[in-house]
Amino acid sequence: MLTYQAAAQRKQNRKGNNEIGNVFKNDITVPSKFYMLSGIQNDLFVEPIIKRWRPYDDVVRFSGTANYSRRLQRVASIVNPIDSTSIIFNLINTQNFDTLKSIKTTLSVAQPGVGNDSVKVSIIGDSFTNGAFFKDALLIKGYVPKIKLIGLRDVIGFKGQFDEGRGGWTLKRYFSPSTDRIEPYNGFWQPHANYKYWGATHFWQLANAISQQPDANWTVEETYYAGRYATQALKFDAKTGLKINPQPDDIMFDNETCYFIKFNGKNWEKVRYEDFDWAFNYPKYLKMWNLETPQILAEFLGLNDFRDVPQVSQIDFSEWNNQILALKKSYQEAAPQGKFVLMIPASTCGLLDNTAGDFTIKQNAAMWELRKNIINNFDHCEEEGIYIVDAGIAIDGVNGYDYTQDTTYTKPFASYQGKNYFEVQTKNPHPYSNYATMGLSLAAFIQRFR
Repeated sequence: MLTYQAAAQRKQNRKGNNEIGNVFKNDITVPSKFYMLSGIQNDLFVEPIIKRWRPYDDVVRFSGTANYSRRLQRVASIVNPIDSTSIIFNLINTQNFDTLKSIKTTLSVAQPGVGNDSVKVSIIGDSFTNGAFFKDALLIKGYVPKIKLIGLRDVIGFKGQFDEGRGGWTLKRYFSPSTDRIEPYNGFWQPHANYKYWGATHFWQLANAISQQPDANWTVEETYYAGRYATQALKFDAKTGLKINPQPDDIMFDNETCYFIKFNGKNWEKVRYEDFDWAFNYPKYLKMWNLETPQILAEFLGLNDFRDVPQVSQIDFSEWNNQILALKKSYQEAAPQGKFVLMIPASTCGLLDNTAGDFTIKQNAAMWELRKNIINNFDHCEEEGIYIVDAGIAIDGVNGYDYTQDTTYTKPFASYQGKNYFEVQTKNPHPYSNYATMGLSLAAFIQRFR
C-alpha cells in the first residue's frame, strides 16, 4: 500500500522534475502611457504583451475606466478614448482564476486632422520603416496635417517626404560606416572635427542609375537597398560616384581601390578609416545634408537585433541600451527640446506555419524580452526627453500577415485531392496588412505634442 508519506514524496518528485530549477512564470508588460487618436479604432492585441500566448491557460482581461468598444479574447478596441482614463491589464490563470499580475496604463489622447503649423518628424528604422508602416496614418489619411518627414530616402508617392528606413538593419549597424555597393548610405556615422563622410562611390553610381532608369533590369537587392535615394543621388557624379563640388575634408570610400579617400582641396587622396575618430553625429548629419531639425525623432529598431538570438534567456541588452542613449544624446544636441521616441517593435512575429520556416514562437519570446527591456529601462523618462510609443501592441499575429496561395506550402500532402488546405503565412515577420494600424500610435503622439 502506498503510504501518505510515499505519495507526498512522489508528488514532490514530479513537481521537482517539472518546476524546480526552471519554473516558468507567465508575465505581461505594457508602458505607462498609450497614445490614441480620438474617433479612430485603436486596437490592443493580447499576444504582443504576454510572455507566452497560451489560450485557455493564461489569459489577459481588460478593465479600468477606459470606454471599450469591444473586449474579446485576443483584442480590445477603443474608438472614443478619453484622455487620462485608464486601462488595467489583468493576467489571469484559468486553472483557479488567480490574477497573476495587473498593470495600469493611462491614455494620452489626441485629435486627428488638426494643426495649423508644420510639424517636422524623422523616423530611423529597419524594413518596417523602409516599407513605410507610417504612410497610411501620417500621410494618406491626413491624421497629421502639415507633417514634414525628414531624412535621405524618398517616400514613394509623396514628393518632398523622406525617411531613414533600411531593411535588415540593426541598431548596431547605424554605428558603422556603409562602404558596399548595395549597402544603404548611413549619414549618421561620421568622423570627428570638420571631416564629413559621404558614402561609397559604387553605391552612389547605383543610386543614380536606378533613379534615372527605374524600370531597368535591376535585382531585388539593388532596388531594395539603393532605391529611394533619387533626390540625394543628384549630389554625386553618375559615372564616378564621387561627390560633385567636393569641399576640403570631404571623405568617401572608393570602391575601385577599396580605400577611403579625402579631398584635400584639389584632389582625392588615400586615407585610412583608423586615421579618424568616428561617432554617431546627428547634428553633422543635418548640417551636411541641409536638413531641418525634426521636433520628433522616432527610433523603430530591434527586430533584426534580437529575434534570432540563440538563447532567449541569456540576451544581453547593455550594448543596445547604450546605443539608444547615444542616439538620443546626439539628436538632442541638435534639438535640445526635441522629443526622442522609442517605438516598441513587433513581439509577435506570426505563426509557425510560414513560408520562411521561421521558429516564430522562439522569436516572439525573444522580442517580448526586448519589449520588457525597453519598458523597464526607458519608461517614465519623459523629463529626459524619452518617450515610449507602443506600435507592437497593434499587431494581430494571426490576421495581420499575408497568406500564400502556393500549393507547395498549403497542400497537406502530395496526393491530396480534398479542399482543405493549410493557411500558411508569407513575408514574415512583416504584418503588411497591419501597417495602417501600426502607425496610429505614432500619429497620436505627434498630434499630442506638435
